[in-house]
Amino acid sequence: MDAWRRKQMHSHLYRVPEPFRDQVVVVVGNSLSGQDISMELVNVAKEIHLSSKSLNVSEDQFTQLIALQIECLHEDGRVVFVDGSWLTADTIIYCTGYSYAFPFLDTKGAVAVDDDRVGPLYEHTFPPNLAPSLSFIGIPRKLIGFPFFESQAKWIAQLLSGKRSLPPRDEMMKSIQEFYKAREAAGIPKHNTHDIADFEYCDKYGDYVGFPHLEEWRKDLCLSALTNSDVNLETYRDSYDDEELLQVAHQSPHFTQLEHEALSSSL
Repeated sequence: MDAWRRKQMHSHLYRVPEPFRDQVVVVVGNSLSGQDISMELVNVAKEIHLSSKSLNVSEDQFTQLIALQIECLHEDGRVVFVDGSWLTADTIIYCTGYSYAFPFLDTKGAVAVDDDRVGPLYEHTFPPNLAPSLSFIGIPRKLIGFPFFESQAKWIAQLLSGKRSLPPRDEMMKSIQEFYKAREAAGIPKHNTHDIADFEYCDKYGDYVGFPHLEEWRKDLCLSALTNSDVNLETYRDSYDDEELLQVAHQSPHFTQLEHEALSSSL
């Protein structure tokens, strides 16, 4: 990467497709951001090459070329793939996710980041040696985030106010080690430690603090969106078959409360 002299950027800097008009662009990573950016660029760029470690997206879902993992980059603009093929690109966009880092936090080794595993953290939130005075909100990934993070915040507030208490330190450490062993036995890499992808865990977490379980419509809408995106990634946001689920969602206290607040403010 240091030798490659042309434009390189992470997806968090991407805004609009126009700056890439008529360019040859290599997008690295075929998860959500890589797929979305590739689709935005396909009608603007000269060529799009979507590079990934695991190519689990079929070619008929994309009009751009699916590429293999990159082997190396050259100063003259060549991008060489692991099968020996290569191309000359104008821009590389890295849609490779995010890494945890806490440069502002000195815990004297009580909390460390090891291959994107932040730990040790009891229930992805509390370091046993410093709990509850130190806690982390928002570490878990691949879940319906904001309800989960709200339940985390409520649990932390209850602990700090003395309304609840944590298990002894040794019990928390034992729970963490058992969780690590279970993930390892399931073949889940360390850097995916905080990828939850489990509604039941979210509900169990809510039980710690009396936080309501995720509504069934919310779970169903999430799964429906994932299923529809697999069928047609380019149109699933605009064409959907879950209208009934949306109607159920609109009758939930969350939406009816918002409507009431909007009406009150207009009056």
